[in-house]
This record gives sequence, C-alpha cells and structure tokens, in this order.
Amino acid sequence: MLQYISKFMANLSVALLVGGCSGTAQTIDNPPLSEYRGLYTPSNTQEVQSAMHTNHPDYDWGLWGHNLKKAVADNLTDDMYAIVDGKRNPKQFCFSSAALYDAVRNYIIDQYGSGDETYSERISIMPMDNQLACTCSQCKGKGNSPGNATPAVTEFVTRLAQEFPLHQFFTSAYHTTKQAPSAALPANVGVFISSIPLPVQVDFTQSKGYREFQSMVAAWKKKCPRIYVWDYERNFDDYLSPFPCLLAMQSRLQLYSKLGILGVFFNGSGDDYSAFDDMQTHVLARLMDNPNLNVKDAVADYFQQNYPITAPILLKYYWGLEERIRTTNRELPLYGTMAQMNRIYLNASEFVAFRRQLDAASKQTMGEERHRLNALLTSLAYTQLEMYRCGLLPKDADMAAEMKEILKGHSEIKGMVNRDETGHTIAKYLEQWK
Repeated sequence: MLQYISKFMANLSVALLVGGCSGTAQTIDNPPLSEYRGLYTPSNTQEVQSAMHTNHPDYDWGLWGHNLKKAVADNLTDDMYAIVDGKRNPKQFCFSSAALYDAVRNYIIDQYGSGDETYSERISIMPMDNQLACTCSQCKGKGNSPGNATPAVTEFVTRLAQEFPLHQFFTSAYHTTKQAPSAALPANVGVFISSIPLPVQVDFTQSKGYREFQSMVAAWKKKCPRIYVWDYERNFDDYLSPFPCLLAMQSRLQLYSKLGILGVFFNGSGDDYSAFDDMQTHVLARLMDNPNLNVKDAVADYFQQNYPITAPILLKYYWGLEERIRTTNRELPLYGTMAQMNRIYLNASEFVAFRRQLDAASKQTMGEERHRLNALLTSLAYTQLEMYRCGLLPKDADMAAEMKEILKGHSEIKGMVNRDETGHTIAKYLEQWK
C-alpha cells in the first residue's frame, strides 16, 4: 500500500508538470515534446526535473525498458521463454505464453492496481535486448518470423491495454520489433522508436538511416499515434572524455518536432559521471522545450552561472569541439575508442593545453565551482592517460604518473565508479594501466 501511495504521488507530480500520461493539464506552452522529456543522466536530479520539466525513468515508470524479466523473476517458468531454432531459449520471451501474460497481469495488479481517474501508470513491455524472436507455433500463427516479433508482442500489449484501460502501455520499435503492426493499437498504447538508424551528426539528411527512420515513424504512426523516440547522447565506451553532441542532438530534436513526435528519452550514462554532463543535461532540457534554441548561448549561460571564474576557458574549448563537428559533419561514435575520437574531434595537444589551463585556473575558484571542476579534472585525467596509452601523445612517465594520481581521487567523487556502459571500473583500469 505504501508503494502504491508513493507511486501515486510521483505520478501526480509528473502529471502537474507535463500533463501526465494523457498529455493534458499542461502548465507549459505545449512544446513539440508535449508528453515526455526523459533524460537518463546523473545531472537530471529531482531538483532539475522540477525546474526544467524533465522526466527520469527511475521516477515515472512502473515498468521501464527491457526490465520485464525482473518483474516476473519470482514466477519464471520454461514455457515463458521463446522457441528459437526449434529449442527453448532463455534469452528471449514467448509473448504467446499464457503463463507470461498471467505473471505480468498479476504484477500490474499487485503493484499498481487498475488505476483510476487520478492515477495512471506508465508500463513498458519490450522484448529482451537482442535479435531473437519466438517462432513457436502460436507466435508463428500470429505472424512472427525469425527476426520479427512484432505480431506477438503487440498482441500481448494490446491485451494488457484493453484489460487496464487507465494505464499507459509502451512497446519498442527496435531489433525484432522494428516492423509496424498490421492492426491499429489501442489509444492507451505508445511506442518508443529507436533512433539507432540516424547517424549522430549535425546533418544526417543524406544518410540511408535518415530515410529508414522516417519510414519507421510513418509506418508506426498509422497504427499508433503516440510516438516517442529512444535516443542516445553518450559514447558508451567512454563516459569520462568529452563528447560534443549538442548540435547533433539539436538536429534530431528539430526532426522530431517536424514529424510530430510526442516524447523523447535521451539515454545517457545513467548514474555514472560523464564529462560535461551537468552542462549538457541543462542544455538538452532547454532544447526539448525549444529545438531552435541558440545552443552556444545556452552553453555560455550555463558556464557563466555555474563556473564564474573558468567559464571563458570551458566555453572556448567545448564550443570549439562542437564547431569542429559542425564544420566537418563527422559522425560521432556511440561506441568509440580514443583513437576514433581523436580522428573525429579530439586533438591531443589541444586537449593537454586545455586541461593544463583549466587546472591552473581552478586553483582560483572556491565553493561549488571548485567542487565541479575537481570532478571534471579527475575525469579528464583519464582522457589524457588514454592518449598516452594509445600512443596519441609522446611517452611522458612523470606526467602519466601525475594523471594516475589525480584519477585515483575518483573514489571520493559521487558517481565516478565506472568508465563505460559495460561497468569496467576506474579502479581496475588504474590497476591494469601501462
């Protein structure tokens, strides 16, 4: 009961800010992303959510992403799993399984009830994050084929949506569910379309992925008007190095506005620290309000307010990276090595000069600015170590030792444990570094 009340209050707060699941009762001027403005970043705190009208998956979803297995973990049976190549495969679900449906149904009733006029939960029903689709006789009868699980998944979601009409259900257009369903989905069903086809660059309009993405949106919109986008704004192989993605993200948000997208979820580094995340989270929140925002001015405003002493140094360096991406129109890697980052936008000697200048200026700061700079400089020590390790900088044993000493301070900084999505820790990196 306490959990129910807690979820009710959390959803009520979201509803007051962004109109809840229905998109009504707005208190802001109907921005293009009128229903959902999600950021999975360490800087998207509850304070930021309240001030910037952003959403966070930890607070406004009853069941989020690919977490279906966690919801039914206590009731898992073999017949819930998919048949792939004629054999049961625990890496994917069978969405024709009566046992799976009953387990999910009971989970919803136990956790959230049936909803009412003042309480509605967001619940996502997505396959496990892989390319496997069930081809049992029932799923095949619904239209499944190897690589296409849309028919069984959407029928499963439709059944839940009809049984719980006061809750909002979402599925995904990703991997085996990219293909739109043949039948229209209920009004309380939405879909997250993955932006993976779109290259992360400022001008993507000449790419094959641009055409593919537009086609997916058009096809799904015929069957499901509530279209959200699942987007990505981080190098998931390196959280600690600069990733100048804001102009690329602006181009994407302008496209989403043009296509009538109702919501977006930016997948960042979760709870893990990433370089410049505080500024980028703030600017992305503003861009979701106004995709035509002057991004440089927004970056400058944030630095001036939060880094009053070092703002000129930070703005000059960071905006130089964004300008490089704009003028070259190179594609940013969502999974990129240090060598790739240097080929695309980082310049090793320029970076070292910036880090040295910022370190010197940080000695003149105090309070919150000093605290923020300590975290950033610790993060950038990792970048410089990677440049040494990859041969992008001449060997310098003394400077490498200094960077390692700085990076050891990561253990005192909130969220600075992992260096990438996989969970490789900074502590292990320091042990293994040569």
